[in-house]
Amino acid sequence: MVLLALNAPGYRSLGCAYVRAYAQHDPRLAGAAAFQTLEIDAGTDPWWVAYRVLQLEPDVVGASMMCWSARDTYEALRVVKAAAPSTHVVAGGPEVGPIAEDVLARHPEIDAVVVGDGEVPFAELLLALSEGADLDDVDGIVYRSADGSIRATRPQQPLEDLDRLPSPYLTGVLAPIDGATYVETYRGCPHQCGYCYEGKGSRRIRAYSRERVEAEVSLIAQAPGVRSFSFIDPVFNLTRERLEWLADMLEPYARRGVRLHTVEVDIERVDDEAAALLARAGVSSVETGPQTVGARALGACRRPFDRERFVAGVEACKRHGIRVECDLIVGLPGDTPADMLEGMRFCIGLDPGRIQTSTLRVLPGTEFWARAEDLGVVFDPEPPHEVIRTREASFVDLRRAEVRSVWLQRQYEAKL
Repeated sequence: MVLLALNAPGYRSLGCAYVRAYAQHDPRLAGAAAFQTLEIDAGTDPWWVAYRVLQLEPDVVGASMMCWSARDTYEALRVVKAAAPSTHVVAGGPEVGPIAEDVLARHPEIDAVVVGDGEVPFAELLLALSEGADLDDVDGIVYRSADGSIRATRPQQPLEDLDRLPSPYLTGVLAPIDGATYVETYRGCPHQCGYCYEGKGSRRIRAYSRERVEAEVSLIAQAPGVRSFSFIDPVFNLTRERLEWLADMLEPYARRGVRLHTVEVDIERVDDEAAALLARAGVSSVETGPQTVGARALGACRRPFDRERFVAGVEACKRHGIRVECDLIVGLPGDTPADMLEGMRFCIGLDPGRIQTSTLRVLPGTEFWARAEDLGVVFDPEPPHEVIRTREASFVDLRRAEVRSVWLQRQYEAKL
């Protein structure tokens, strides 16, 4: 079977690696399934992607679906299915899981969608296919039955003990490479931002054991040629006690020159002590909001914003030699063009080191997706689901705001 992911150039799919590591180490699948991962740059001609898949003659194709690569992935899967109709095509990931039934209705090339964490249901699906068993008994999937109807099975129960998931690094499924290696230490997110699906709808934190994380970091940080890696955790400074543990663990590698590039932090909880811990851990840059400074948009996003604490957090990081990347989103409901410009003024005034602007994408599974009409948001139903207009800003307003934001961002970078 083939696992397919279209990634940003130079990066690999950690999600695919977790799915493969779990299935590959399931003793019930030993001898029943052989695995090949295809990591292809996003933007590659979908017919070429299909060729790469089809030349391997897989019985099953599992595709990782992300908003930025979904259109090309759908097209590649369409060609695969047309060329080899007996191939069983399975899709998973944040682009398809929350809207699985709709995806199957609109994409006849897809036979099943994995909902939520993919490791366990994908392995169970492979086992059922290898044995010719009824897919109704596989929790956590939506599939197309033999009569063409779309059926949803029982929701899967999230794994409480994440250490049951074999590490992609410790098992050799993924080899560490400099600058494109990521560690996951927990799943879930403490925040409930209306535009984000990072926590997959759950604020509950499920963490890997410290022993597991330390083993992964040791392997990665000591791998030949690795001078930097990072964490994909939604909040690196989740708690002060956890930040202290991470600093203690990472400091010996930082002293040898291994750095952490761009971890996400809650900047309003960063004081001088926390910034010192980040520096001790080898953090070279952090990414944070504010996303917007407009009060109405902050309310729609369910994001708190304390201007004074935000400024203090940025200043603390700068004092400890840590560059801050401030993120802003163009097109949030509630923001007028003037609010968007004020956000740029605020961030430039902080002189954080980097300012990154992006246009709102209304993602499946998010509150904005569910409440778009109430919020006055019109967006493209096709991925990557960019906002078309809002109640406060027309299509033309948003395009002007994008151009203005990019121009200001480049002007700021030119002064550094």
